[in-house]
Amino acid sequence: MIKKHTILTLVLFFCFFSYANANKFKIKDLEIDLFDKNKQIKSFKAISEGFVQVKFNVFAEKIDDENVGPIILIVESKADKFGIDIRNFFLDYFFNSKNAVFNKDDSYLYITEKKKNNALQIKEFNLEKFVKRSDDFPEVRSVFKSLFKNNSIKINDTVLKSDHLYVTSSGKLVWVSYMYNYKAAIKGNLFQNGISKFHPKNINEFPKFKNYMDNWTNLALKRHDEFQEKLKIRSKIKLVSDNYDNQQNIDYYENLFTSLNINENEIDNKEEKEKKAKEEKERKTKEKITKSEDELSVDDLMSKIKELNEMYKSGVISKEEFEMLKGKLLKN
Repeated sequence: MIKKHTILTLVLFFCFFSYANANKFKIKDLEIDLFDKNKQIKSFKAISEGFVQVKFNVFAEKIDDENVGPIILIVESKADKFGIDIRNFFLDYFFNSKNAVFNKDDSYLYITEKKKNNALQIKEFNLEKFVKRSDDFPEVRSVFKSLFKNNSIKINDTVLKSDHLYVTSSGKLVWVSYMYNYKAAIKGNLFQNGISKFHPKNINEFPKFKNYMDNWTNLALKRHDEFQEKLKIRSKIKLVSDNYDNQQNIDYYENLFTSLNINENEIDNKEEKEKKAKEEKERKTKEKITKSEDELSVDDLMSKIKELNEMYKSGVISKEEFEMLKGKLLKN
């Protein structure tokens, strides 16, 4: 599992398996809702080297023969000794490595407790790139590979993701990562200048994408609220965001999120209509200014030049157009 600790893989298998309640996954008092049994696919792996045991579970919901929608990754570990060393490995992997899971720069929301025992991150995520890369924790990627390969499913390229992390000095780890294939709910162009419209640098320019991400964020905040409460995490992080109400339950936020759709083609058509309307307004304004110039009084002339100047300052007309129209008025 971990190169630094040379943990030997003793148990390696990928299979379907069942629970007493197939729609729930329990970690102590934390209950994680899974998917419809008729649509659910899953993969499992466990590794152990005497003093540390780690379990990896991935669940996904098929939306057709080749694709999945939501995905849930659950990783748990416990250590009998060398807890500090195990914790330091996890902190390096999640926060300090070259391809750290938690990266503030590309996150929509990033919250950690001071010692990073408790953390939440929300972002757009390239799952395909993650599965293909290499690092010191290859079992995480291999459990995904098994899921996709064994079920003849395409690997999602980009997804929305929320990571919920709890790690202690004893080497205990609970990592729950929710992912959502948003492409089934969004039609049209997802990029601007080669960068996703969900990227922090772009998202404020696209209100519908921001609203979609805000709803995903509210759902993630509620999930983390239960995460830290049910796992009895002492060092809780403050969960605050616009329009987030912690009195609402997970079902409320999940229903809000899954009911959203974005049709980029409609957005593009609307923007094109607005652009044409603006251009037509500008054309008529120019015609109005130059119309019947020979009938203008001195006061009217000064008013028209002032209006031209305002149009120039606001960028409606260029400097050349301003000089030409002003000259035409003065000539007449």
